[in-house]
Amino acid sequence: MSTDTVSARSRALETTAWGEKFHFVQPRNIVFWIYLWLCAAGLVKGWQEFSPFAGYFGRALLIAGVVGAVSVAVWTWWFRHIDRYERQPLALVITAFVWGATAAPFAIALTANGAMGSLYAKFFGQVFAQDWQAGLTAPFVEETAKGVGIVVLLALAPRLVRTPVDGLLLGAFLGLGFQTSEDLLYSIAGATQGFGAHQTDGLIESIGTRIFSDIVSHPLFTALFSAGVIYLIGTPAQPRRIVRGLALMLAPVVVHGIWDSMVALSGGSQVLAGVLLIGDFVFAFTALWIAFVWAHPRESQFVREVLAPEVESGVLTDEEITAAGGWRQRRHYVKAGTDRADRRRRGHILAAALDLLADLAAGKGHDTPDVIAAREEITRIRGGALHSDTHPSTAP
Repeated sequence: MSTDTVSARSRALETTAWGEKFHFVQPRNIVFWIYLWLCAAGLVKGWQEFSPFAGYFGRALLIAGVVGAVSVAVWTWWFRHIDRYERQPLALVITAFVWGATAAPFAIALTANGAMGSLYAKFFGQVFAQDWQAGLTAPFVEETAKGVGIVVLLALAPRLVRTPVDGLLLGAFLGLGFQTSEDLLYSIAGATQGFGAHQTDGLIESIGTRIFSDIVSHPLFTALFSAGVIYLIGTPAQPRRIVRGLALMLAPVVVHGIWDSMVALSGGSQVLAGVLLIGDFVFAFTALWIAFVWAHPRESQFVREVLAPEVESGVLTDEEITAAGGWRQRRHYVKAGTDRADRRRRGHILAAALDLLADLAAGKGHDTPDVIAAREEITRIRGGALHSDTHPSTAP
């Protein structure tokens, strides 16, 4: 391994802080106490919201809770699946989720939403407030309440929250927490319609509506907003990009505002409401796609710098570390296999390369037992094909 590539690896690991551990308890950090205070306040407020329904609507609460737990499990699996390189520590992910589920909705958003709704009614009348209150309140209040969470995480784990991808993934968990609490509130609201005479029907209808709307909801909104905060503030791993940051922070506010104003904007026309719904979905997913496209080159470069010495030593090929750095490159590399077995082998090699990346990050680039085992695993998967591989750097 050349000195240049080893130095580049060390710089990449230092810049990204991949492999760093998160310590939640930080008694000397004032933000740690603010976090505890607001989450505790949110927990108490949430209990006050739900506890009156624990008796007669206990069954509805239980069903809504089970559905919410399944939803959290599914979304968590997906978010962890797309966190390809060095996954965020589980403790930091839970810290984000708890803020989103307690402090953001109950300690901040509920109070602020109510106050702004009262102001709209007072200054513009009840009709205006009924039509536009949701669209002109929730996008600003809720995106800010959740967005404060990524700033809190930056203060609690400054070395772990550095790239726009960190913002996207941690923001998704902030939003998932908020979405879970909001879904419970809507489920109870559905069950209590008609004084609870048909609570099961109302509950099922509410859950169905929320499952559909959750596709484009708070995890996506907060992922975009949090990535925008990273660009706006700038970190050692991401130079400040003010315009890009403001664009990503504004996008979820627009999508959220259109969603909540759908009835008022369409004027009761189902056709226009359908057009707005589709347009809002397309815009939201386009914004998310752009966010990943913007974040990918820098993230891919870090992957290349960490794995480059492995090319020199013959463990990996240049083509493989390129494929490991992006979904599109991975797809092209795997499809280039000569047959099904070769395509499977290529996929396993890339998975093992990412495992090696994680072990190198945990070992700060040193040859730890895990790193040595990861290299041996790549060699084992490559097997006899090593000598017939077309890339010269794989030759023994």
